[in-house]
Amino acid sequence: MNCPGCAASMREIDFEASLTGRVAIDFCFACQVIWFDAHKSTELSPGGVLEVFKALDANRSQTRNALPALLHCPRCHSRLGLVQDLQRTTHFSYYCCTWGHGRLTPFLQFLREKNFIRAISGAELATLKAKVRVIQRSSCGAPVDLERDTACPYCRSPISILDPDAVSETLRALASAETQRKTIDVGALADALLEHPQPATPGFGAGGIAGDLVAAGIGVVAALLR
Repeated sequence: MNCPGCAASMREIDFEASLTGRVAIDFCFACQVIWFDAHKSTELSPGGVLEVFKALDANRSQTRNALPALLHCPRCHSRLGLVQDLQRTTHFSYYCCTWGHGRLTPFLQFLREKNFIRAISGAELATLKAKVRVIQRSSCGAPVDLERDTACPYCRSPISILDPDAVSETLRALASAETQRKTIDVGALADALLEHPQPATPGFGAGGIAGDLVAAGIGVVAALLR
């Protein structure tokens, strides 16, 4: 299957299914998107979601291909339409085939759908500003100067991080479903997400520039799961 974004071959990886067996989904790590055939996004078990976490971390890149304005279904080549959806109280979006063959979901929107992402609080923002000056937005890749901005100046999205409570809840669900139990200190995870932004790049003053907070958070979680 070729990526609707860059036309390169997508990588198929199988994950634990919610009922039995494994479910295969396709990734383009260069464009940071996932292709789900019809209904496959709902077939992942809690353990499967955590396996996706590990796959995202193992294939992290500092750069991302920009998606073109027009995207086409890799199955039937019809145009993909942008869909705005709601999971509980979380808004997320994806690109859907009008003939029902599946959907293309950016990594960030997948994390939103699974309720792993939330807006950063005032106290967390203050802690982050003490360590770095500039961060990179997960959605558009634009830099955000923490000295003057509380949202992206380009796409106006608020600064977001992985939600440690949501990660902990998923781990508890996994522990109840499998023989090997995995637990995590929510407070320690919250501290780790703020204490370990991606390495600073020189040239932006004493604070430097940090990378993508969500990508950094994925790395922290993946390290804790090893």
